[in-house]
Amino acid sequence: MKKTMKQIIMIMGILAIGLLVACGNEKTEKAADKKPEMHTVKTSEGDVKVPKKPKRVLVQYVIGDAYALGVTPVGISNVLKGSALEDVFDSKKTKDLGAWDAWDEEAVLALEPDLIIVIDKKAVAKLGKIAPTVYMPYDKLTTEERVTFMGELLGKQAEAKKALADYEKNVATSHDKLMAAGYDKLTVSNFEGGLKEMNINGKKYGIGAIAYESLKLKAPEAIQKKIIDKDKFNVAVSLEVLPEYAGDVIIRNTYEGMDDMNKSKIWTNLPAIKNNRLVEMPFALGFYTDLYSANKQVDFVRDELIKVAK
Repeated sequence: MKKTMKQIIMIMGILAIGLLVACGNEKTEKAADKKPEMHTVKTSEGDVKVPKKPKRVLVQYVIGDAYALGVTPVGISNVLKGSALEDVFDSKKTKDLGAWDAWDEEAVLALEPDLIIVIDKKAVAKLGKIAPTVYMPYDKLTTEERVTFMGELLGKQAEAKKALADYEKNVATSHDKLMAAGYDKLTVSNFEGGLKEMNINGKKYGIGAIAYESLKLKAPEAIQKKIIDKDKFNVAVSLEVLPEYAGDVIIRNTYEGMDDMNKSKIWTNLPAIKNNRLVEMPFALGFYTDLYSANKQVDFVRDELIKVAK
């Protein structure tokens, strides 16, 4: 009997040890499972391994692309007052890290990112020591290319397709409304500057991109030939030659402290100004190149252009 009891106790002890070992193995396996699954993405700077489903993302400038895909970054570059991004930015969830070209490495490290998306090419090597860092050449990509790439980086491919489809629907509807309002014939210019010189924008940035690239509005011949056809962002000109670039309607980017253009007879004699066909575009609203901002920009440009066409 005693021998039998000893055997039972020994067997129970062996089973208990086996159970402990099994539990230990299970914990080890679970810990291994917590390591993010990685995949390789092709970038303009070479292949980069990134998490398939990143959880803590930092984004420079193209912030609204992340928001448009349903991702709230844990850190971003500064959000300008008056921009569309103010609608979605929540300082309790997202840290404003300041200007994109001046991010502090310690502040970045403190956020424990698992993916960093930058427009500052120099930041790739510096921030790449903290987490996988991808350069986004936003100025070289179309909206579709940029948002599709963002979807790949964030593991949000389906969301990217839907967001692009929704944007294209908004653009198409807005284009039709503008054509019906007379913009099949009216030309549009986008200016930014003051009394000394004026920047004439093409289709590669900001409101110029919205007007010419997205909404397919007509540019004056000088803008088409000297800026758009030459793939330039913009050109700076003196007021003396401004009439050459002035369309039937002018969209002027406005900002605090800008010059009063009514002091210039050249400006006040432009047909667009004489005919009250001036649209003032808040600088911050037109500053960002991202899908969330672009939808708001399309809405603003469409509505304001229709008003002045009447």
